[in-house]
Amino acid sequence: MKKIVFVAALMASVMGLKAQNCEQLMLPYFSGDADAMAAYPQEKLEWRCAFARAAFYVSDTVPAGVDVYPITEVRSKADGTNLPADFVVDLSTLSFYAYTFNEVQLRYPRGNVTVCFSTPASEHQYLVLRSVDDMFAKAEELYNKEREL
Repeated sequence: MKKIVFVAALMASVMGLKAQNCEQLMLPYFSGDADAMAAYPQEKLEWRCAFARAAFYVSDTVPAGVDVYPITEVRSKADGTNLPADFVVDLSTLSFYAYTFNEVQLRYPRGNVTVCFSTPASEHQYLVLRSVDDMFAKAEELYNKEREL
């Protein structure tokens, strides 16, 4: 019974985020600890979910002047393994917090650099990681849009 109440509370919290798959996007931020996620302030959780949703987009072309890395350079934070060359991108479940994408961003001295990852097994050939500056701007846009609903 206690577990059912906890799951119901967690689901209500996640549904309050209004965005699809926020639970999957956010759980890695809490190292898989659903209790910690449920206890996190709702507005902060919503904003961090918007930030995670803002991180990426997919493309069939490389934006001008953008460096391209193989997706295999990205590692899982949970177990340290590199993503496989045949990794298939699903933006609804790909969590910025679950992998070392931020380490690639840190290779650049400014926050305005966008990078791409080649993902030949995916529907689109490239996963584009927005610059930190663009991620913050897009997160604000998404967060404010969600708050209006």
